[in-house]
Amino acid sequence: MAQPQEDDKLKRRCTFWKNGLYWSNGHGVGSLVEIVDESQCVLVMMSCEKGYSDNLVSLRRDVIGEVMSVYKDSCPSLEVKELVIDPKELAYPVNTPRERTVYSVKVVMSAIVKREEFLVNATGTRRTRLKEILTDESLSDISNLSLLGGQDIKEVIEVTEEFKTPLTPINLDINDLDIVIKELTSDQHLPCAVWRRLGLQLGLYDPRLVDIDTDCRGQSEHCFHACMSAWLRGDDKVREKGGPSWSSLATALDTIEEKPVASYIRDKYC
Repeated sequence: MAQPQEDDKLKRRCTFWKNGLYWSNGHGVGSLVEIVDESQCVLVMMSCEKGYSDNLVSLRRDVIGEVMSVYKDSCPSLEVKELVIDPKELAYPVNTPRERTVYSVKVVMSAIVKREEFLVNATGTRRTRLKEILTDESLSDISNLSLLGGQDIKEVIEVTEEFKTPLTPINLDINDLDIVIKELTSDQHLPCAVWRRLGLQLGLYDPRLVDIDTDCRGQSEHCFHACMSAWLRGDDKVREKGGPSWSSLATALDTIEEKPVASYIRDKYC
């Protein structure tokens, strides 16, 4: 086990062995990076505590980006294939990754661009939903998908003009309040009582939520409407959370464990 030093760039405790390392952070995410099998595959596996999936997605993007930068800087002429293991077969240890069902990152990205919902394996005998591979990520915000590791999508596949516009997240504003309220409460029966937890995850500061509670005299329905209005106006740090969009709303709903509603929003709007 390595203890963090004062001048270390990576200030965290980790466990390492001859071909890998594992560490956890203060945001509920565990990360493993390991070199496996004779073909020297670099395996990246991550897990998170319940309700911390947004932290996992962000860190996964960073870790993949770091791994990619190492081989680009150290072995620029090396031919590298980036693969994703089918989640149904993702169990540690992974000694021979290529013996499991895998999909290339290029294939995954192409499927997203083409708006396909499933990936099919090489023999055509298995299909897997893209949502299962990229759980808790917005497929409409393709430039921020963790598998890219921070790369521009155009470095991975060719994106034609006709696909660029639909891949942009659908932004919302105060004029969409009626639609948002209808989708969440009337159609999906989201309880208004979650307004405070939801507001925090959407980027509203606690003092604002306290003011909303006071102004609305604690009436959940009125508080919910006021909370969503503040979010749609982009108050506090809403912009830092991705701004008012269906994608950021789904992420916030996931975080407060309203996953069925989050899935509904993603399937319909993302």
